[in-house]
Amino acid sequence: MHADLILANGRVRTLGRSGLALHSHLATSAGLVIAAGGSEVMALRGPRTSVIDLAGAAVLPGFNDAHAHVVYYGLTRYGADLSGTRSVAQIVERLREHGRGLNPGEWQQGMGYRAAELAEQRAPHRLELDRATRQRPAFIDERGGHARVANSAALEAAGITDATKDPPGGRIGRDKDGTPNGLLLETAMRLVADVQPPAPLRRRMQGILKAQRLLLSRGVTSVGAAVNRGFADDLRAYQTLAERGRLKIRVNEFLSWELMQAASGLGVRAGFGGVQLRAGPIKVFVDGGAERVAMRSGKSVWRTTPAELRELVATASRAGLQVAAHAIGDSAIAAMCDAVESAGVPGLRHRVEHCTVCPPDLQRRIARLGMVAVMQPMAARFAQEPSSPFGAHDRWHLAAHGPLMRAGVPVAFSSDLPVVPDPNPWPGIRAAVEDRINGINELSALRAYTSAGAYSSFEERVKGTLEPGMLADLQIYDHDPLAMPRDSWDRVRPRTVLLGGVTVFGVPLTPPARAAKGPGSPSKATRPSAA
Repeated sequence: MHADLILANGRVRTLGRSGLALHSHLATSAGLVIAAGGSEVMALRGPRTSVIDLAGAAVLPGFNDAHAHVVYYGLTRYGADLSGTRSVAQIVERLREHGRGLNPGEWQQGMGYRAAELAEQRAPHRLELDRATRQRPAFIDERGGHARVANSAALEAAGITDATKDPPGGRIGRDKDGTPNGLLLETAMRLVADVQPPAPLRRRMQGILKAQRLLLSRGVTSVGAAVNRGFADDLRAYQTLAERGRLKIRVNEFLSWELMQAASGLGVRAGFGGVQLRAGPIKVFVDGGAERVAMRSGKSVWRTTPAELRELVATASRAGLQVAAHAIGDSAIAAMCDAVESAGVPGLRHRVEHCTVCPPDLQRRIARLGMVAVMQPMAARFAQEPSSPFGAHDRWHLAAHGPLMRAGVPVAFSSDLPVVPDPNPWPGIRAAVEDRINGINELSALRAYTSAGAYSSFEERVKGTLEPGMLADLQIYDHDPLAMPRDSWDRVRPRTVLLGGVTVFGVPLTPPARAAKGPGSPSKATRPSAA
């Protein structure tokens, strides 16, 4: 067998059985890795083989961001960017400026503010939003994705009045006289979202492309596409892009729990789909955001009660469907363990998304039940900030990457984009490695962002490492990140990203001048390429 491509004279780490050991050469054919080693790999060179002299550049498997809100992130790019705002007045001004470009009758959205970062130390009031939006229905989302403020027109469209009761698992903010003030927490957010005209398929496709470019620029070649408000045909958006040759990333698309019956009726099962696009797990919220979690040590906020969760997991398990449960607090994690144990169907690799506060008894249960912890390693840094809602007594069990791994739990890393606005994995890898309480080594952190993500979607035999037979999804760096100081990792970016051996982002490996040099001539990449 001859190689299609040989990367020579580099610093290649497969992250497979050889761990962080360095290889100088990597060969691919038909989209797969066929060899990794030393100069002996050159024996696979044929008359049509492209040989690229890396000149010491580093090669790693492509990252797998196991939990990122791809469509939601893309749609927020068309809304008002509220990140970095420091007052309600700034939010109002940005909404006013953004609204000038909207069509008549179009709803307005904004995203990215943090109430704790505003001078007022509170969320805006609907009347304050009205100053910018007037009669146009509008709402803004806090960056964490668990709080929303609607203006008066959006509340009216949703039929929310003084008499409207709080929905299960949510709360409507009110003034002292009981009048809704616009704040909608957790499930109450859906009250306005459900009456908003759905985003057209074309816009969702454009949003996916925006998210794709950002993810690829950070070395991410596979993504678990989590949902906030799931559209029944998001899979069609991805599939249409794939058919047009514009989907350059591998997608494991979550399905909202509302779609479970339809999915099971169509025969969708865990791992359904191909190497480009898969129908992933059923997504359910057990508790809320960081300030509204279900904790053993305090008041619990349930978006899905333990009884409801038990029924949902049982139904999904009988249908052969994996469940991805948003569970931050230890009480929520325990409820998910109870539900999986009660269902009694092994092998589905049910997922605990976030798994933020997880004491030893739950670590052992998750391992025994064959579940996966899908975590955001930046939580280790967040826990140390003064604004963190978790107390010192929770710190030992917070972001318990090391203890979970030692208990035998597969831990997959993710960004939770756009909760973290930049999905660059390297700051999270650094946070996990430098965590003095629950830290892990560099190899474990890298595998959590590669092969563990593949395991979480039943793809560990096809991607996640650069061993022979695996998909040639890889990233190339001018300088080896593992040979650089960790405090520089936040700024690390790949030079080139390949999917199935083909450049999908950055500097192409085969410049046009190659043909003039003759087949197989070593060449260096010189020109940027768009994804």
